[in-house]
Amino acid sequence: MMKHENKNRNSNGILRRIIIAVLLVIIIASAISLVKEWMDAAAQRRLEESLAEAAKQTETEPPETEKETEAETEKRVTLNIAGGKKDDASAEEATDSETETETETETETETETETETETKETYEPIGEASSSDGSGIVTTDVSEVVENAMPSIVAITRKSVQEIETYYYGTQEYEVSGAASGIIIAQNDEELLVATNSHVVKDSTELNVCFSVDAENTDDLVAPAKIKGMDTENELAVVAVQLSDIPEEVRSQLRIAKLGSSDDLKVGQAAVAIGNALGYSQNVTSGIISALNRPITIDNFSKEVIVTDAAINFGNSGGALLNAKGEVIGINVAKEAGEGSDSIGYAIPIDTAIPILNELVNRETRDQLSNSERGYMGATVVNVSDDAKDLYNMPEGAFVYEVAEGSAAEAAGIKKGDIITKFDGMSVSSSSDLIDKMSYYKVGETVTVEVQTANGGDYEIREVEVTLQEGGNDVQDETDAQEAPSDGQDDEFGTDGNMFRMIPDWDSSNEENGVF
Repeated sequence: MMKHENKNRNSNGILRRIIIAVLLVIIIASAISLVKEWMDAAAQRRLEESLAEAAKQTETEPPETEKETEAETEKRVTLNIAGGKKDDASAEEATDSETETETETETETETETETETETKETYEPIGEASSSDGSGIVTTDVSEVVENAMPSIVAITRKSVQEIETYYYGTQEYEVSGAASGIIIAQNDEELLVATNSHVVKDSTELNVCFSVDAENTDDLVAPAKIKGMDTENELAVVAVQLSDIPEEVRSQLRIAKLGSSDDLKVGQAAVAIGNALGYSQNVTSGIISALNRPITIDNFSKEVIVTDAAINFGNSGGALLNAKGEVIGINVAKEAGEGSDSIGYAIPIDTAIPILNELVNRETRDQLSNSERGYMGATVVNVSDDAKDLYNMPEGAFVYEVAEGSAAEAAGIKKGDIITKFDGMSVSSSSDLIDKMSYYKVGETVTVEVQTANGGDYEIREVEVTLQEGGNDVQDETDAQEAPSDGQDDEFGTDGNMFRMIPDWDSSNEENGVF
């Protein structure tokens, strides 16, 4: 009997514990549900308060147009870089502009009356090319990439004078024409700015740009262009087209290229090349990124480049190398021309080009001047040979062979034996390069010139200010004393020993001579 009662007590105890446990679970679940509801309600209140605050700020904040300063005297041109990246120069410019806004606003009232009397034609900003999705793009179908990018690509035609040695008549001058490519990268108030290679426009006497859009009259697609700036050391140049020379029908279809990132590239990714191949208008080829950071040396161009198996032909110089999103990742510059080579093209990485292009697009557009109008320093300059560079560790530039007495060069402190390495901030690669750059500067202009002077086996860099003067009997004209290339050397686009060729401008004589 006692055992039976103990057994009942034990059963009742277990049952009570089970009931208590179930009640605790129910209570805890209810508490959790209440806490969750409270948290959701609190989050909703915070969201509503944030939206209300944002709406209040929008109502009280003045329109953006009221903040803009109308008295800007200079606007810096920026590039259309994918992902919203900004170069250091643009970021610094933005900071400077914030601090200058107050001062500029004060001058606005003073200049308002004067400004109202001047009517200056303005142009709508050129639209920006969009990026494709890229995830679904394969190298067998690049139609979306081409459709988005084509309005940003142009053909460039040029005329130049070539000197040819003849047996009976000595040196004869002939006008030659050629064709290459370019990329629309920016726009300012008056100009459309196109990037290309420096060897495309160097020594040209006439430049024209042909746009890759539709027009009822095809003549409307062609506009004259001028060189805005060149960096021969990096094989880059910018040419400018006046917006007033582009009909509205054409201008409305153009797009500013989207610049991607070459630093993010991987070998094996898709690559698309667009350019004026062989001068037959725009041509599209596709392939992959074959290699990155490949060092090459062609004439005065010695840089690391992108390698692609997308066909790069003569006339592709200055054209675009695109990724699967249609963003510019490189500027086509050369191809390998050695015996047995095939489908090996080279492009300047866009991350290398962007800082240089940012400087070039903000330069003053100049006209090439006649010998009577241009300024002179009064010095004889020659090239620094490759042997001298290696043997004496001499920098690349224009070697000062002689300085005329009483000349602008002498007054500035330039001496015989100095090497001119920069002219007005532009790198000087050779004597002919310096002479070409100086042909855009008038008599009386003061220009900053970087020279390097030998000192105990090393070269010290210094800057001098040179006020250019007239040429004449009392001033030694700048002379390019460079001798002609020795036997066995190839044409101006490369040497047989290098096995590389700059992509020359295409002209009909190439086909006749079999040089392609």
